[in-house]
Amino acid sequence: MKGAVIVIPTYNEAENVRWLVPAILDSLEGAGWRAVVLVVDDSSPDGTADVVRGIATLRPGIDLLQRPGKLGIGSAYIDGFRRALEEYGWAEYVCEMDADGSHPPETLLEMLEHAEHSGADVVIGSRYVPGGGWVEGPIHRVLVSRGANLLARISTGVEVRDATSGFRVIRTSALRRVIDRLNALWSGYIFQVQLLYLLHEAGCRIEEHPLRFLPRRAGKSKLGTCEIARYASWCLRIILGRIMKG
Repeated sequence: MKGAVIVIPTYNEAENVRWLVPAILDSLEGAGWRAVVLVVDDSSPDGTADVVRGIATLRPGIDLLQRPGKLGIGSAYIDGFRRALEEYGWAEYVCEMDADGSHPPETLLEMLEHAEHSGADVVIGSRYVPGGGWVEGPIHRVLVSRGANLLARISTGVEVRDATSGFRVIRTSALRRVIDRLNALWSGYIFQVQLLYLLHEAGCRIEEHPLRFLPRRAGKSKLGTCEIARYASWCLRIILGRIMKG
């Protein structure tokens, strides 16, 4: 049986995990996949962890890693990846997914099947390939995203249209190639591009799959101007480093 661990970082996402976690399991298990949803919660004051525990009493396939405070999305993924590799050796894939409802569970299933059929090491849910796009996306968010992805391509040289996407399927064999280098990554918006850059340097085959990016179901976005500034700073450092080497 095909297997996947889906890592979902959370902070104040109680209303979203209530429907999302069962929906993911229903979608994957219904298609013959063995799946575990691993929620990495940074001690959300809204009781996200308690909601996950409640769902876990009703059905298998749910794991919770509760951390002592708000430590950032990048470190949440790193902790989740390590747990997935250590505890779920049967899984061929480790997946990244947002908790806010913008990443449809049925698209996750399509991405896993894409990886199975194509042999890709990484499949990215992409808003910027044919068939993908924003659904009712605020114009300022779309512009920031497009600008960030253009900067990512220029700085890293990785020819991916949606390098900032946090919706990914990664083969465990590929993740093991870079796991020991992840602690050096920044824990913020830039994490996704840094991780992709590492996977690219490790020789991984990276492909994109169309994503219809949905509006957040509940709660507020956590992306702020400081994160965007840090992102731009890192990209400029990489550009300068590549120029110096060239």
